Amino acid sequence: MNISSFTRLTGLLLVAGFFYSCSSSQANIDDLLANNNYEQAITEIDDRLQEDPSQPGLYIQRAKISAELASDTEPELRAEFYSNIANDFESAMEYGASPAQLSTIDSLRQQYWKEEHNAGLRISENEAQSERFQRAQIHFQNALILRPDAISSYQNLSVAQFNLGNLDEAITSLETALNFTDEPSAKIYENLGYLYLEKGNPTQAAYYYELANTNLTNDLNLAFGLINAYISSGNSKAAAGMLESLVDENPQNANLRNVYGTQLYELTSDILDDLKTAYSNENASLVERKRVEAERMGENAEEQLVEAFKRDTSNTEYLESLAVFYNNLSAKYLGLANASFEDDKNSLRNKAYTLIDFAIEYYEKLTDLDPNNSEYNDKLEVLQTLKERHNTSAAN
Repeated sequence: MNISSFTRLTGLLLVAGFFYSCSSSQANIDDLLANNNYEQAITEIDDRLQEDPSQPGLYIQRAKISAELASDTEPELRAEFYSNIANDFESAMEYGASPAQLSTIDSLRQQYWKEEHNAGLRISENEAQSERFQRAQIHFQNALILRPDAISSYQNLSVAQFNLGNLDEAITSLETALNFTDEPSAKIYENLGYLYLEKGNPTQAAYYYELANTNLTNDLNLAFGLINAYISSGNSKAAAGMLESLVDENPQNANLRNVYGTQLYELTSDILDDLKTAYSNENASLVERKRVEAERMGENAEEQLVEAFKRDTSNTEYLESLAVFYNNLSAKYLGLANASFEDDKNSLRNKAYTLIDFAIEYYEKLTDLDPNNSEYNDKLEVLQTLKERHNTSAAN
């Protein structure tokens, strides 16, 4: 009987001793933290979790310690600490964190993410560009370890990567951001369109620009991006269609008219190629239709280029657009005359030399502005030679 009682008493003492030991350990962790003995505190927490992993509060406490250690470490060395924080938060939730603890986790995650994200935004513009964007990139990457769903961090990371010349990484960052939102902003799509255009993939660029789905007449940056994508992919018809609407909405915009006129020339050139084929196939009805189409489209192109120049006569780009337009179109008509029906040859040649006269006029203007430009001088010399030959031939 005495032995039995002693045995039970011993058991009670052991249990009491176990709980006393745990209480002492908890107090010990607080003391360690108060004295900034973080490594020892983590060791103590690790030991307790090894005995009983289902303690959400300890995971949260260990995450806080990792955050303190990260704050005392250079940004490029913080990734491991942030990974530990993210893992501890996940473990706390897996082991049944209470509503209050879940609220604490959300608050801390937001706090730590915000500190890194804002650090990336605060990078001084007085630093060398490569160093500045390299540091910003590290901060945004750190922020995303804590909040992998932070769209704004992906966007800013993409900007840093682009400025560091890492085009593929910039694209990946934005496309990853798309996975975390059901309603991506037009800006993400616009930036992806721009990046793919820079990469030399106009088809994918157009895809993302079109997804932006905004009123293009109110967002010229987006409109120009999509137009550039169409132009780069050789889709002059789509580009011209957009430009027509934009010119109607912005009739005083010389740049729009200049680009529109250039794309109308590309369409004119395509029609003249079809006309040449129609001559080769001796398809008289198609020849007649294509000649009318080419005349109408060419006149429209000329009108837009002239209007652009009228709105800014000091702009050499618009002046050169006209010179190139007349030069290229004259070459098209000269080539067409050689392949045409005999009855059409004179009219096509006369059209070509009328265009040459205009080309000479505008290249002379260009050489007046830039006398040492060899390209302008060479073009002008060729055109004048063609005209002299034509005049000599006509006189004979």
